Amino acid sequence: MSKELLDTIKIDDRHLIRHKLFGENKSALQRYKELVVGEGSVWKLVKYEILTTILGPIPGALGLVLRKLFYPYLFKKIGKGAVFGRSVVIRHPDKIHLGERVVIDDYCLIDGRGAGEGGIVIADDVIINRGVMVQSKVGAIHIGGETNVGAGSSIISMGGVYIGDLVSIGGGCFISGGSFTVGRGEEEGREQEKYTTGPVRIGNKARFGMRVIVLDGVQVGQGCIVGAGSVVTHDLPDYCVAAGSPATVKRPREGRAAKESSR
Repeated sequence: MSKELLDTIKIDDRHLIRHKLFGENKSALQRYKELVVGEGSVWKLVKYEILTTILGPIPGALGLVLRKLFYPYLFKKIGKGAVFGRSVVIRHPDKIHLGERVVIDDYCLIDGRGAGEGGIVIADDVIINRGVMVQSKVGAIHIGGETNVGAGSSIISMGGVYIGDLVSIGGGCFISGGSFTVGRGEEEGREQEKYTTGPVRIGNKARFGMRVIVLDGVQVGQGCIVGAGSVVTHDLPDYCVAAGSPATVKRPREGRAAKESSR
């Protein structure tokens, strides 16, 4: 094993949806239920199907009003004033906690299947723009208050993702933990092991340009600005401007915080 893997945590395949769907002898209905709502009674699945099938595709103001009124019944915890766009896919809603005035635009996926006790937590006044995927395969996802997630972005947890308050994430960004090793083809099975070096953490008031990629175990400091198209493979300090593939610090941010840190 390489030096880079010494401090990693192997991800048990039993926690992944593939094992839950195909690891045991289950009916098609049981597999579908495991995918969309997890454990619980059949009534839980029936309620989910009624609400999402009937109300999910309704366009315009009528759809927004009906989902605002009835979608809260899907969740274990939800604040006032949440708005759901058209054809939003919600999976394992009992593991998803929404704050007040959260906006989830059309065609998003919010999937809490592997979030565990930490859950997916989306705090007050967060805007999740069109076509965003927030998916927990293994580990919690927390998105801090007044954060904006740009259209077409993906936030995927394989060991935890924690995003601070007032963060701005440009369109098409990809934030994902987890890595894997691959065999030479001589072994039986899928020939790979999944692991993580720890959660992805993004500090308060960080700003990402479009199509930024943040990889496993990385910490992006408070107030850090990351240029468009950058690939963040290592930690970035507070109040810096970074860009490139891999992203490197170009300069400290100007302003009071940068001046104080240079004293």
